Amino acid sequence: MENEQFKIIDLIEQICTEKDVCPEPMRIARDIMNTNVKTLTLDHTVNQCLQFMKGRRIRHVPVIDLPYEGETKPYFIGVVSERDVLRLNAPDEGEDCKQKKDQRALRQLLVQIVARKPKSVSPQTPVSEVIKVMTCNHIDMVPVLDGADLVGVITTTDLIKLLFRLEDAVQKLCPKSNKDLPLFETPSKSSSKAKILYTWFHRTVQEVMIEQVISLEPQDFIARAIEVMQTEECRHIPIIDEQGKFIGLVSDRDVLRNLPYAGKRPPSAPKRFREHLFAADSWTTNSLIPLENIMVRNVLHISPSCKIREAADILYKKKISCLPVVDKEENLRGILTVTDIIRELLTAYEPAGEAGLIPSESGIC
Repeated sequence: MENEQFKIIDLIEQICTEKDVCPEPMRIARDIMNTNVKTLTLDHTVNQCLQFMKGRRIRHVPVIDLPYEGETKPYFIGVVSERDVLRLNAPDEGEDCKQKKDQRALRQLLVQIVARKPKSVSPQTPVSEVIKVMTCNHIDMVPVLDGADLVGVITTTDLIKLLFRLEDAVQKLCPKSNKDLPLFETPSKSSSKAKILYTWFHRTVQEVMIEQVISLEPQDFIARAIEVMQTEECRHIPIIDEQGKFIGLVSDRDVLRNLPYAGKRPPSAPKRFREHLFAADSWTTNSLIPLENIMVRNVLHISPSCKIREAADILYKKKISCLPVVDKEENLRGILTVTDIIRELLTAYEPAGEAGLIPSESGIC
């Protein structure tokens, strides 16, 4: 097998075969999807959806239409995300939000806000294609459809778990590997394939983080944050002080919690990133709220030398989607998002010559 056609997943399976170990299937959507899918119907309200998400600690809910007489299966309609709910100005009761819930929003039916015909995959879709669908469309969940039937979902959390499964497989196959020791005792004498695996396994945040990050200051307004997010197609903006030190973070969710009630989803397709979610009258006073009023302070952050696995573990355990990368002097060096982790996972499924183990320099697909 030539290097340019070499894949990390191929080597893992090859080593499994050589050691007479049955490799765990990790090639297609069926291998990684969550089949324990809970759904809501078009007649559920936003308030019921809020409680549903809160009780199950999820951020996406598939929506179905119940079967009519003579039909045996429900019909998959679409998806409602946490962002859709936040845009209705209906924050979770446990959150400290200065705006009161809009009762109209809480009573609204999901039929009015559900995202219909979302991007989806089939059980046979290769993992690499699943990753591309999610990253290129800026989505955190894809339904898995067998024909018209909903058979599972795949979220960014499922993909992070897949990264752990791949690395755990390497650890089991190469027990001498740990956080401090090389994967191979003498990597310089090992095969070219082993060197590629060694490089992939020990990559650091600095190699995959986004370095060209637009930051804002505490006195900037929400309107400016929306402009940056739409132009750069990003979800997080670091906040720095006058000395350029990192002091906080504003996410699209923070912005959505502070925009006024938007009503039902517009019928036309959006032309700009998050256009439907950020839609608001330009004169609204909410757009003039300073970012210091909504930003998150004391944000978890990591150093550029942090291992990819360690960063992914933090994102997974803390249920967050972004980690600022800060040096010892508290200067912002970059940002690492769940999307960057997922792009890193893609390198395990593409030929080394194509993926090249080269990090993405932009958050845009």
